[in-house]
Amino acid sequence: MMKRVQNLLGHYLIHGFRVRPEPSGDLDSEAMVAVFGSKGLRIVKVGWAQGHFRELWRSGLWNMSDWIWDVHWLEGNVALALGHNSVVLYDPVVGSILQEVPCTDRCTLSSACLIGDTWKELTMVAGAISNQLLVWYPAAGSTDKPVAPDQRVSGHVGVIFSMSYLESKGLLATASEDRSVRIWKVGDLRVPGGRVQNIGHCFGHSARVWQVRLLENYLISAGEDCVCLVWSHEGEILQAFRGHQGRGIRAIAAHKQQAWVITGGDDSGIRLWHLLGRGYPGSGVSALCFKSRTRAGTLKAVTLAGSWRLLAVTDKGALYLYDLEVKCWEQLLEDKRFQSYCLLEAAPGPEGLGLCAMANGEGHVKVVPINSPTAAVDQTLFQGKVYSLSWALRGYEELLLLASGPGGVVACLEISAAPSGKAIFVNERCRYLLPPSKQRWHTCSTFLSPGDFLVCGDRRGSVLLFPSRPGLLKAPVVGGKAGVSGTGGGNGEGGNASPGWGPVSVLPSLHGKQGVTSVTCHGGYVYTTGRDGAYYQLFVLGGQLQPVLRQKSCRGMNWLAGLRMVTDGSLVILGFHANEFVVWSPRSHEKLHIVNCGGGHRSWAFSDTEAAVAFAYLKDGDVMLYRALGGCTRPHVILREGLHGREITCVKRVGTITLGSEFGVQRDNLEPGSKGPSLTDIVITGSEDTTICVLALPTATGSAHALTAICNHISSVRAVAVWGVGTPGGPEDPRPGMTAHVVSAGGRAEMHCFSIMITQDPSTPSRLACHVMHLSSHRLDEYWDRQRHRHRMVKVDPEIRYMSLAVCELDQSGLGPLVAAACSDGAVRLFLLQDSGRRLQLLAETFHHKRCVLRVHSFTHESSNRQRRVFLCSAATDGSLAFWDLSTVLDHGSTALEPSADRGLPYRLGDPCLTLQAHSCGVNSLHTLPTREGHHLVASGSEDGSLHVFVLMVEVPELEEATGEVELRSQLHVLEEYSVPCAHAAHVTGLKILSPSLMVSASIDQRLIFWRLGHGEPTFMNSTVYHVPDVADMDCWPVSPEFGHRCALVGQGLEIYNWYD
Repeated sequence: MMKRVQNLLGHYLIHGFRVRPEPSGDLDSEAMVAVFGSKGLRIVKVGWAQGHFRELWRSGLWNMSDWIWDVHWLEGNVALALGHNSVVLYDPVVGSILQEVPCTDRCTLSSACLIGDTWKELTMVAGAISNQLLVWYPAAGSTDKPVAPDQRVSGHVGVIFSMSYLESKGLLATASEDRSVRIWKVGDLRVPGGRVQNIGHCFGHSARVWQVRLLENYLISAGEDCVCLVWSHEGEILQAFRGHQGRGIRAIAAHKQQAWVITGGDDSGIRLWHLLGRGYPGSGVSALCFKSRTRAGTLKAVTLAGSWRLLAVTDKGALYLYDLEVKCWEQLLEDKRFQSYCLLEAAPGPEGLGLCAMANGEGHVKVVPINSPTAAVDQTLFQGKVYSLSWALRGYEELLLLASGPGGVVACLEISAAPSGKAIFVNERCRYLLPPSKQRWHTCSTFLSPGDFLVCGDRRGSVLLFPSRPGLLKAPVVGGKAGVSGTGGGNGEGGNASPGWGPVSVLPSLHGKQGVTSVTCHGGYVYTTGRDGAYYQLFVLGGQLQPVLRQKSCRGMNWLAGLRMVTDGSLVILGFHANEFVVWSPRSHEKLHIVNCGGGHRSWAFSDTEAAVAFAYLKDGDVMLYRALGGCTRPHVILREGLHGREITCVKRVGTITLGSEFGVQRDNLEPGSKGPSLTDIVITGSEDTTICVLALPTATGSAHALTAICNHISSVRAVAVWGVGTPGGPEDPRPGMTAHVVSAGGRAEMHCFSIMITQDPSTPSRLACHVMHLSSHRLDEYWDRQRHRHRMVKVDPEIRYMSLAVCELDQSGLGPLVAAACSDGAVRLFLLQDSGRRLQLLAETFHHKRCVLRVHSFTHESSNRQRRVFLCSAATDGSLAFWDLSTVLDHGSTALEPSADRGLPYRLGDPCLTLQAHSCGVNSLHTLPTREGHHLVASGSEDGSLHVFVLMVEVPELEEATGEVELRSQLHVLEEYSVPCAHAAHVTGLKILSPSLMVSASIDQRLIFWRLGHGEPTFMNSTVYHVPDVADMDCWPVSPEFGHRCALVGQGLEIYNWYD
């Protein structure tokens, strides 16, 4: 665990570290490190013992006159390469410049590299803005006189961003804006007059290349395409590391002895990769050479029995076995009944349990022991075609084979072995009946553990729950309902289906019309995949299937074929991406294995164990096999989880969890001055990368831990709102934890509602775990498609964006809260959440603003007679604010909502109680706070950098006055009004009133300003500079009297700022 050191360079960003080399090479206990960035430099001495870092000494912060591109240690001093092609010799102990030498070519540099051990042999290699390399020697001229370049090297057609020199081989590598990496033979650069020769021009990146490193046997490059490539010195790509998201990989480091590569990306993630070299096994596809004169027929199906045995069947009805260790084909049996149509499935397990099943078009099923095929057992199950086969295994105790026949009938066969192991017994346990559909057969099955249930997926896309031992039930059911016969017609076979046991629970068409491809049970949950590009997490409650979460796979991967759990507890997704078979990791966002197989329409099979993975498929009449050692894992370690790959657009604090001493952090990792229990803030962020992250922010360490990521949106997430915050066990539960409901919205007029539950988990770095359940979703274009008279209405623009959300909690019992959405089409829309968020219904809308609505905010008012009123404030691009009273919108006979003129459209929200022209342009931030006098402070920030603060008085009609036929509305009046015209130099995108006397604002000018309220016009108190560019949102909350307030600022990054009053 590394101790966090704050403010090494003050307001400068850190761009690099340089460790001073020791003559003895001993860096096992302490080291001197030069930290530089922008124009700042600081020397820090650090030590480490027992896995913990400690700071031993630090120098002052030295400010240079120019940008620092490189730092190089020289006999106790440091040499600095500055931004306009000059070199400075600096004494880090005294803090003074010993010598500064400029080059005669004072151009702007884009990169620089210093080479040499002493000042006399120091060599400067500069990447000029003219796309050239300038090589010159600072010690060649007299004191303070410019030195002419010794060599000018041309080749790149773009700016050079990085360079690396390998002294042992005399090689120099450069990375450029032109998406290429060049390798130069330069010899000993410390000797002037050498010859420079371009020996390699490497193209492999699809965008700009930011970084390059040269090792003895490798060249490593990383760029804007989020790929880290490992090259040979001859220009051959050996490895490609993918997993970072966003705008690229900005930093790389390499460990020569351990063969490690560490990358840091724009997603704030840090990953460690292992260099495997040329001899890494299992990186290609090989043909198994089935075609032979002794083997007649054409291959029809293939399957894998474990990771080292392969089975294939031909159109002659012959079953063949291929042993991957012996590497030869062996015929097991031949049955003419299976020559025209044949299904082939191997039993699950590490090595297939030595069984496989065959089925044909006449209702015959053959169960074959692979080691003794003469003991195969034949069964005639149907009077027609067998549409599918699947196995279900419960440990090593119970093995079932399910076969689908005509009319949706599924025969369940129980397989057992004789004590001698030389014979098997096949008994029909029962028959199930699938719900009616056009394509009526099952596609996959598995046991639900614990519980005596089978979970099946069918071709219709439904997930079904069947009893695994129906004989134990009191009375059979037919077709899912007692006394109803299941008639066929689903497969074009005609006739009536045999009675069977219907499902006890059905989730119809969960995966759409393309069908369910796999079901897997793990950790008490059911995971399903389908050809709709999504995978679901389900659980069984009271014998009924309940959806928990729907997740999308990587972009373009619409055919998900399966799901596997790996040893670290995470899951990987199997599927087809265009013409490639892909093993994809949602946790690391990378493709672990890629096989160019031509697509999933052909017969294929996949098998994985801890030792190896194998993928077999048919192509050109032969069996093609991909095999890789190491299982469904990749030789890399995630040192720090990434947050978002694109700009973060919104942030919302959920609450704070107090962890006891048994879950607290170690004292060595605490911030200076931190005391008391470990407080952890839970924050939710949304991003342009379509994901929502739930973060844990411990106050003691200042770190950020990603608890989970939700990937339900198809476009950017613009806003989040939270309500119903509580504890998992109720108010009296002493255990730390939190529950909350969350609504998210963004592009494509899409809105999702889900619940989160955060519990303690000592095994994670944050000591917390997050469980997510998806409740409901809504899209405006889908709402329009469901209307009966949609041909009479204007079609909803699918490009509408939700800009902001606000939750309005009303007093009506039995009804959920209202969600107000600010929309880019000029509307304010109200949605009603019912059934604890499981139903999301569009209730009303208004186009009062007639232009893009940027912000909505809700607040409540408690009157003297204890009437509770709920108000909504909206702000648009013209700088206007509008206030609505929503207290009676759900009351029967209320005039707050007006019926729409067109049938099928939502209600129209009435006129606002108050409109106010607060700014001359768009309002990007909005907040309110009640005062002790019963009034409300309202503050807004605009695109012109101005702030507007006013005091709002609410007049609520008395109950006696509102008993007539005319409903009396609340009256709003502005008592005081103040403006700060030039509060910021750019858009004010974050604003929060912390108390009646304190307000904080944030802007794109990267200033966080605190204002004093309550004495007329807001007065400036304090300000600080933050590092997040293009800040889009801010949330601020009090932590404790000792800690003051915390501010979360998001934009192109995330920054947490602690402020003490």
